[in-house]
Amino acid sequence: MKLVAASTLTPDELADVRQIYFDGFAAHLRAPFDDLLADTALVLTDSRPLGFAVVRVLGDTGWVYLRYFTVGEKGRGLGEHLWTHLRVAMTGAGHTRIVYDVEDPAQPGIDPAEERIRHRRIAFYRRLGAVLLPVRGYLPPEGSAGHPMLLMAADHVAQAPAAAEDLERIVVAVYEHRYGIAPSDPVVTRTLRLSGVSHAG
Repeated sequence: MKLVAASTLTPDELADVRQIYFDGFAAHLRAPFDDLLADTALVLTDSRPLGFAVVRVLGDTGWVYLRYFTVGEKGRGLGEHLWTHLRVAMTGAGHTRIVYDVEDPAQPGIDPAEERIRHRRIAFYRRLGAVLLPVRGYLPPEGSAGHPMLLMAADHVAQAPAAAEDLERIVVAVYEHRYGIAPSDPVVTRTLRLSGVSHAG
């Protein structure tokens, strides 16, 4: 297995990647597929596409934001392979941290099956070395139907939870460089306040 840039694939292979993407995410969580290729779109392949990840550089922080991560066939260990290849690629590119959001299993009104899926997703990332960050009130504009989401991070040098000043930098970087929301925006300051940190800039 290897990780390749989506831009190197044939049209037929890209069609397979598009199907993996559509199968992996509900409609309200999907961006237009072609828009993803403007970021760093990477594909796990082994004679055919098996998984898909999209990352965006978070300014000059040295970190990337993981926009999408999915595999075509569940239960084969492909998610772990994709994650391992992705971390190697990001480390090789000089990025020290991957940050991403996940849907909250405690969101009011979701059914038990969806709650279990969300718990399993978080457990998967934790098993591979990521941590759930103590961020409260994180509400990205493309969030889960307007409900707060959770932030996770995987460091390449340590797996310890972020310190308060580091947590502030993560929140500000995600809002600013992923969503184009200024650090002074009330959405950002509210998230920081609820998380017990305040923006000094």
